[in-house]
Amino acid sequence: MTAAAPSAAGRHQHEAWRERRVPPVERIRPGLWSLPIVIPDSPLRYVIVYAIELPDGVALVDSGWPHDESWRALESGLESTGFAVEDVRYVLITHSHTDHHGLTQRIKERSGAVVAMHAVEREVIREIDAGLPGAAAAGTAWLRDRGASPGQLATMHEQMAHGSTPDFDAVLPDVVIQDGDRPLPGRPDVVALWTPGHTRGHLCFLLENDRILLSGDHVLPRITPHVTRPAFVPLDPALTTYLDSLRRMLELDVDEVLPAHEYRFSDLPSRIGTMLDHHEERFLEILDAVRAGARTTWEVAERISWSRGWEATSGFMRQTALAETYTHLKHLEAEGRVRQASSHPDAWVIDDGARPVEHLRTMRQQLLRG
Repeated sequence: MTAAAPSAAGRHQHEAWRERRVPPVERIRPGLWSLPIVIPDSPLRYVIVYAIELPDGVALVDSGWPHDESWRALESGLESTGFAVEDVRYVLITHSHTDHHGLTQRIKERSGAVVAMHAVEREVIREIDAGLPGAAAAGTAWLRDRGASPGQLATMHEQMAHGSTPDFDAVLPDVVIQDGDRPLPGRPDVVALWTPGHTRGHLCFLLENDRILLSGDHVLPRITPHVTRPAFVPLDPALTTYLDSLRRMLELDVDEVLPAHEYRFSDLPSRIGTMLDHHEERFLEILDAVRAGARTTWEVAERISWSRGWEATSGFMRQTALAETYTHLKHLEAEGRVRQASSHPDAWVIDDGARPVEHLRTMRQQLLRG
């Protein structure tokens, strides 16, 4: 879902985003560059990798999409900063999604770079690797349990067969990072912040001296990140965890946020407030849908608002919309607002003992107050 955008801090990045092109490499601060890495044939267009100068080379925050065109963008981007892939000493991974971790193995083979990520993200990779052999069957069962009819299942399978994520080696880390660690020798001002939600081991990186937050996919200027799990991974309180992580970001005193997508921006508290508003509106929409008789996750998803409309979603995007709806329902279940009378398939009902809906209207104010 899109929402009001915060103040754009980077003119070139913002103009490129509006004009639907890839922005140039940019020197953000002395010793800090943004490197846009193309994602061929994707509406995202690019992911932004950040290069941090070290006394003996450079560290990268994320690596990019696993494609030769993306690799060439990384090589040329580093060259424009005065470095080469061989100069990469560390690759700090915000999270293990393909667009953020896809080129890590190739970088490591060329430079011998140390790969670092949160300890939990290492377990995320292991869970996904272990679950892949049964992923298709698990995905079908998950969709059926969310209320997809046989005809809807067949249509989604046909749509999803036309698009796929490239295979890549999801490299396990050489070093695991914990919350508050300072992972870069020679740059003690770089602090890792554990921000679970988008993935369980997601990291942001605070550059204390520059008053900058490298936010990965945790906070983006216009869209809210998906907070879901693969069908074969047991669901944790993902959205609850994510909202707690957003609340933690309110404690930061930074001048600028450098996300992995779109463009850099200022006024972090305002952006977090807008994102909390979005989730509050979504909770209320879902409660209204259940109260009006929607029972399965599919039926709820059909009745709530989507930026392009439900009928315009298909394939992977429809599955993502269902997963987002389900994650919100599980959060409302944990809050005692709804209960799951059945799960094969879903049957969501309002919890008769639930607190008044006004409780949800105060969620953002409670989070902002801390």
